[in-house]
Amino acid sequence: MDKLKKIHDALIFDMDGVLIDATFSYPMVIRMAVQWGWRYLLGNDVDCTAFSYGHFYISKTHPAFNDDYDIAWILLSLAASRGIRSLKKAFPTPKQWEEILQNFNGDDPSLLLSDNFNNIVPRSSVRQLCEEIYFGREEYISLQGKKPNWYKGKGLWRRERALIDVHWKDLPLPVCIFTGRSRKECFLGLKLLGWEDLPMERIFTLEDGMPKPSPEGLEVLSARVGAKNPIFFGDTSSDLESAKRFGRGKFVYVGKTPKDLPLVFEDTQKALSELGFID
Repeated sequence: MDKLKKIHDALIFDMDGVLIDATFSYPMVIRMAVQWGWRYLLGNDVDCTAFSYGHFYISKTHPAFNDDYDIAWILLSLAASRGIRSLKKAFPTPKQWEEILQNFNGDDPSLLLSDNFNNIVPRSSVRQLCEEIYFGREEYISLQGKKPNWYKGKGLWRRERALIDVHWKDLPLPVCIFTGRSRKECFLGLKLLGWEDLPMERIFTLEDGMPKPSPEGLEVLSARVGAKNPIFFGDTSSDLESAKRFGRGKFVYVGKTPKDLPLVFEDTQKALSELGFID
Protein backbone atom coordinates (compact mmCIF):
# COMPACT_ATOMS: atom_id res chain seq x y z
CA MET A 1 0.00 0.00 0.00
CA ASP A 2 2.82 2.41 0.81
CA LYS A 3 4.17 1.98 -2.72
CA LEU A 4 0.76 2.61 -4.27
CA LYS A 5 0.23 5.62 -2.01
CA LYS A 6 3.49 7.07 -3.26
CA ILE A 7 2.65 6.44 -6.92
CA HIS A 8 -1.06 7.29 -6.89
CA ASP A 9 -2.79 10.20 -5.20
CA ALA A 10 -6.58 9.66 -5.43
CA LEU A 11 -9.22 6.94 -5.70
CA ILE A 12 -11.98 7.72 -8.21
CA PHE A 13 -14.95 5.35 -8.34
CA ASP A 14 -17.74 4.78 -10.80
CA MET A 15 -20.95 4.12 -8.85
CA ASP A 16 -23.09 1.40 -10.46
CA GLY A 17 -21.38 -1.97 -10.54
CA VAL A 18 -18.46 -0.59 -8.53
CA LEU A 19 -19.88 0.94 -5.34
CA ILE A 20 -23.52 -0.09 -5.77
CA ASP A 21 -25.00 -3.36 -7.03
CA ALA A 22 -27.67 -2.15 -9.45
CA THR A 23 -28.36 -5.57 -10.98
CA PHE A 24 -32.01 -5.49 -9.94
CA SER A 25 -32.66 -1.78 -10.42
CA TYR A 26 -31.50 -0.17 -13.68
CA PRO A 27 -31.92 -3.21 -15.98
CA MET A 28 -35.43 -3.64 -14.56
CA VAL A 29 -36.11 0.09 -14.97
CA ILE A 30 -35.23 -0.23 -18.65
CA ARG A 31 -37.39 -3.34 -19.04
CA MET A 32 -40.40 -1.63 -17.46
CA ALA A 33 -39.80 1.62 -19.36
CA VAL A 34 -39.79 -0.28 -22.65
CA GLN A 35 -43.09 -1.96 -21.79
CA TRP A 36 -44.77 1.13 -20.34
CA GLY A 37 -43.40 3.37 -23.11
CA TRP A 38 -44.64 0.98 -25.78
CA ARG A 39 -48.12 1.04 -24.25
CA TYR A 40 -48.56 4.53 -22.78
CA LEU A 41 -46.29 6.67 -24.97
CA LEU A 42 -46.97 4.87 -28.24
CA GLY A 43 -50.36 3.22 -27.66
CA ASN A 44 -49.17 -0.19 -28.83
CA ASP A 45 -49.60 -3.76 -27.60
CA VAL A 46 -47.28 -5.25 -25.00
CA ASP A 47 -47.17 -8.96 -25.77
CA CYS A 48 -43.73 -9.93 -24.44
CA THR A 49 -41.08 -9.03 -21.87
CA ALA A 50 -38.86 -7.62 -24.65
CA PHE A 51 -35.80 -6.24 -22.83
CA SER A 52 -33.46 -8.79 -21.26
CA TYR A 53 -30.20 -8.85 -19.33
CA GLY A 54 -28.65 -9.90 -22.63
CA HIS A 55 -29.65 -6.57 -24.17
CA PHE A 56 -28.29 -4.77 -21.11
CA TYR A 57 -24.86 -6.43 -21.09
CA ILE A 58 -24.47 -5.93 -24.84
CA SER A 59 -25.31 -2.23 -24.37
CA LYS A 60 -22.74 -1.79 -21.60
CA THR A 61 -19.95 -3.16 -23.81
CA HIS A 62 -20.43 -0.09 -26.03
CA PRO A 63 -19.02 3.28 -24.88
CA ALA A 64 -22.11 5.16 -26.13
CA PHE A 65 -24.29 3.78 -23.35
CA ASN A 66 -22.96 5.23 -20.14
CA ASP A 67 -26.49 6.55 -19.50
CA ASP A 68 -28.80 3.56 -18.95
CA TYR A 69 -31.92 5.53 -19.81
CA ASP A 70 -30.61 6.06 -23.33
CA ILE A 71 -30.74 2.28 -23.80
CA ALA A 72 -34.51 2.38 -23.27
CA TRP A 73 -34.87 5.42 -25.54
CA ILE A 74 -32.89 4.00 -28.46
CA LEU A 75 -34.47 0.54 -28.29
CA LEU A 76 -37.97 1.99 -28.08
CA SER A 77 -37.25 4.22 -31.06
CA LEU A 78 -35.80 1.31 -33.01
CA ALA A 79 -38.86 -0.84 -32.32
CA ALA A 80 -41.28 2.03 -33.06
CA SER A 81 -39.60 2.71 -36.41
CA ARG A 82 -40.73 -0.69 -37.64
CA GLY A 83 -44.37 0.39 -37.63
CA ILE A 84 -45.62 -2.76 -35.90
CA ARG A 85 -47.98 -2.70 -32.91
CA SER A 86 -46.68 -5.98 -31.52
CA LEU A 87 -43.70 -5.44 -29.22
CA LYS A 88 -42.66 -9.04 -29.72
CA LYS A 89 -42.35 -8.57 -33.47
CA ALA A 90 -40.86 -5.07 -33.36
CA PHE A 91 -38.25 -5.41 -30.61
CA PRO A 92 -34.75 -6.49 -31.71
CA THR A 93 -33.29 -9.70 -30.32
CA PRO A 94 -30.02 -9.46 -28.36
CA LYS A 95 -28.21 -10.75 -31.45
CA GLN A 96 -29.79 -8.09 -33.67
CA TRP A 97 -28.99 -5.41 -31.10
CA GLU A 98 -25.37 -6.59 -30.93
CA GLU A 99 -25.06 -6.37 -34.72
CA ILE A 100 -26.46 -2.82 -34.70
CA LEU A 101 -23.91 -1.72 -32.10
CA GLN A 102 -21.03 -3.45 -33.86
CA ASN A 103 -21.67 -1.16 -36.81
CA PHE A 104 -21.80 2.00 -34.68
CA ASN A 105 -18.55 3.66 -33.63
CA GLY A 106 -19.85 6.88 -32.10
CA ASP A 107 -20.04 8.08 -28.50
CA ASP A 108 -23.39 9.85 -28.85
CA PRO A 109 -26.28 7.34 -28.92
CA SER A 110 -28.53 9.87 -30.66
CA LEU A 111 -26.38 9.38 -33.77
CA LEU A 112 -27.83 5.88 -33.98
CA LEU A 113 -31.12 7.46 -34.97
CA SER A 114 -30.55 7.58 -38.71
CA ASP A 115 -33.06 8.17 -41.46
CA ASN A 116 -34.28 4.61 -40.90
CA PHE A 117 -35.84 5.70 -37.61
CA ASN A 118 -39.08 7.32 -38.73
CA ASN A 119 -40.90 7.21 -35.39
CA ILE A 120 -38.45 8.44 -32.77
CA VAL A 121 -39.80 8.45 -29.22
CA PRO A 122 -39.16 11.74 -27.34
CA ARG A 123 -36.01 11.34 -25.28
CA SER A 124 -37.35 13.54 -22.48
CA SER A 125 -40.49 11.42 -22.10
CA VAL A 126 -38.52 8.18 -21.87
CA ARG A 127 -36.15 9.74 -19.34
CA GLN A 128 -39.03 10.93 -17.16
CA LEU A 129 -40.64 7.50 -17.31
CA CYS A 130 -37.36 5.85 -16.29
CA GLU A 131 -36.93 8.30 -13.41
CA GLU A 132 -40.47 7.65 -12.17
CA ILE A 133 -39.82 3.90 -12.14
CA TYR A 134 -36.41 4.25 -10.51
CA PHE A 135 -37.44 6.70 -7.78
CA GLY A 136 -40.99 5.47 -7.17
CA ARG A 137 -43.88 7.74 -6.31
CA GLU A 138 -42.72 8.76 -2.83
CA GLU A 139 -39.11 9.64 -3.74
CA TYR A 140 -40.14 11.15 -7.08
CA ILE A 141 -42.44 13.65 -5.38
CA SER A 142 -39.85 14.35 -2.68
CA LEU A 143 -36.88 14.80 -5.02
CA GLN A 144 -38.55 16.20 -8.15
CA GLY A 145 -41.22 18.29 -6.45
CA LYS A 146 -44.06 17.01 -8.65
CA LYS A 147 -46.28 13.98 -9.07
CA PRO A 148 -45.33 11.24 -11.54
CA ASN A 149 -47.27 11.05 -14.80
CA TRP A 150 -47.25 7.30 -15.27
CA TYR A 151 -45.68 5.11 -12.59
CA LYS A 152 -47.18 5.16 -9.10
CA GLY A 153 -45.43 2.16 -7.50
CA LYS A 154 -42.35 1.76 -5.30
CA GLY A 155 -38.98 2.77 -6.65
CA LEU A 156 -36.63 0.12 -7.94
CA TRP A 157 -33.69 1.85 -6.25
CA ARG A 158 -34.81 -0.05 -3.16
CA ARG A 159 -33.46 -3.23 -4.78
CA GLU A 160 -29.90 -1.94 -4.74
CA ARG A 161 -27.18 -2.79 -2.22
CA ALA A 162 -23.75 -1.45 -1.33
CA LEU A 163 -20.76 -3.36 -2.71
CA ILE A 164 -18.25 -2.16 -0.14
CA ASP A 165 -18.49 -1.82 3.62
CA VAL A 166 -15.80 0.79 4.20
CA HIS A 167 -16.41 4.50 4.78
CA TRP A 168 -14.70 6.85 2.36
CA LYS A 169 -12.87 8.59 5.23
CA ASP A 170 -11.19 5.29 6.13
CA LEU A 171 -9.48 5.02 2.74
CA PRO A 172 -5.90 6.35 2.67
CA LEU A 173 -6.24 8.56 -0.43
CA PRO A 174 -8.74 11.26 -1.44
CA VAL A 175 -11.97 9.67 -2.67
CA CYS A 176 -14.11 10.89 -5.60
CA ILE A 177 -17.05 9.54 -7.61
CA PHE A 178 -17.45 9.85 -11.39
CA THR A 179 -20.93 8.57 -12.26
CA GLY A 180 -23.46 8.58 -15.06
CA ARG A 181 -26.22 9.04 -12.48
CA SER A 182 -28.03 12.30 -11.95
CA ARG A 183 -27.33 14.10 -8.66
CA LYS A 184 -30.61 12.91 -7.16
CA GLU A 185 -29.99 9.30 -8.14
CA CYS A 186 -26.44 9.62 -6.83
CA PHE A 187 -27.82 10.83 -3.49
CA LEU A 188 -29.75 7.57 -3.06
CA GLY A 189 -26.57 5.63 -3.78
CA LEU A 190 -24.68 7.64 -1.18
CA LYS A 191 -27.41 6.80 1.35
CA LEU A 192 -26.93 3.08 0.72
CA LEU A 193 -23.18 3.45 1.20
CA GLY A 194 -23.46 5.65 4.27
CA TRP A 195 -21.44 8.24 2.36
CA GLU A 196 -23.88 11.15 2.58
CA ASP A 197 -21.05 13.23 4.04
CA LEU A 198 -18.86 12.93 0.94
CA PRO A 199 -18.36 16.55 -0.23
CA MET A 200 -20.33 17.33 -3.39
CA GLU A 201 -17.25 18.82 -5.03
CA ARG A 202 -15.81 15.31 -5.06
CA ILE A 203 -18.70 13.98 -7.14
CA PHE A 204 -19.14 14.41 -10.91
CA THR A 205 -22.65 13.53 -12.09
CA LEU A 206 -24.63 13.68 -15.32
CA GLU A 207 -25.45 17.36 -14.75
CA ASP A 208 -21.85 18.43 -14.17
CA GLY A 209 -20.45 18.15 -17.68
CA MET A 210 -19.73 15.72 -20.48
CA PRO A 211 -20.63 12.12 -19.59
CA LYS A 212 -18.33 9.15 -20.08
CA PRO A 213 -16.57 8.20 -22.29
CA SER A 214 -15.44 11.83 -22.07
CA PRO A 215 -12.58 12.16 -19.55
CA GLU A 216 -13.93 15.50 -18.28
CA GLY A 217 -15.07 14.03 -14.96
CA LEU A 218 -11.63 12.52 -14.30
CA GLU A 219 -9.97 15.81 -15.22
CA VAL A 220 -12.27 17.92 -13.03
CA LEU A 221 -12.15 15.64 -9.99
CA SER A 222 -8.37 15.22 -10.20
CA ALA A 223 -7.94 18.98 -10.31
CA ARG A 224 -10.25 19.48 -7.33
CA VAL A 225 -8.25 17.12 -5.08
CA GLY A 226 -4.86 18.00 -6.56
CA ALA A 227 -4.31 14.53 -8.02
CA LYS A 228 -1.94 13.89 -10.92
CA ASN A 229 -2.00 10.08 -10.95
CA PRO A 230 -5.36 8.73 -9.68
CA ILE A 231 -6.71 5.18 -9.73
CA PHE A 232 -10.08 4.92 -11.48
CA PHE A 233 -12.35 1.95 -10.67
CA GLY A 234 -14.88 1.13 -13.41
CA ASP A 235 -16.91 -1.70 -14.87
CA THR A 236 -17.97 -0.73 -18.40
CA SER A 237 -16.51 0.09 -21.80
CA SER A 238 -17.36 3.76 -21.29
CA ASP A 239 -15.32 3.76 -18.05
CA LEU A 240 -12.37 2.15 -19.81
CA GLU A 241 -12.56 4.56 -22.75
CA SER A 242 -12.78 7.53 -20.38
CA ALA A 243 -9.63 6.34 -18.59
CA LYS A 244 -7.79 5.91 -21.90
CA ARG A 245 -8.67 9.43 -23.01
CA PHE A 246 -7.66 10.82 -19.63
CA GLY A 247 -4.20 9.38 -20.24
CA ARG A 248 -2.98 9.41 -16.65
CA GLY A 249 -3.23 7.21 -13.60
CA LYS A 250 -4.33 3.58 -13.53
CA PHE A 251 -7.60 1.89 -14.49
CA VAL A 252 -8.96 -0.96 -12.37
CA TYR A 253 -11.71 -3.04 -13.98
CA VAL A 254 -14.30 -4.51 -11.61
CA GLY A 255 -16.32 -7.56 -12.68
CA LYS A 256 -16.23 -9.76 -15.75
CA THR A 257 -14.64 -8.21 -18.81
CA PRO A 258 -14.37 -9.42 -22.39
CA LYS A 259 -11.14 -7.48 -22.77
CA ASP A 260 -7.65 -8.54 -21.73
CA LEU A 261 -6.85 -5.94 -19.08
CA PRO A 262 -3.96 -5.94 -16.59
CA LEU A 263 -5.97 -5.11 -13.45
CA VAL A 264 -9.26 -7.00 -13.14
CA PHE A 265 -10.98 -7.86 -9.84
CA GLU A 266 -14.19 -9.70 -9.03
CA ASP A 267 -15.51 -6.80 -6.95
CA THR A 268 -14.40 -3.49 -5.49
CA GLN A 269 -13.99 -4.79 -1.94
CA LYS A 270 -11.48 -7.38 -3.18
CA ALA A 271 -9.77 -4.82 -5.38
CA LEU A 272 -9.24 -2.44 -2.46
CA SER A 273 -8.05 -5.30 -0.25
CA GLU A 274 -5.64 -6.86 -2.74
CA LEU A 275 -4.26 -3.46 -3.71
CA GLY A 276 -3.60 -2.80 -0.04
CA PHE A 277 -6.01 0.05 0.60
CA ILE A 278 -8.07 -1.85 3.21
CA ASP A 279 -7.32 -4.79 5.49
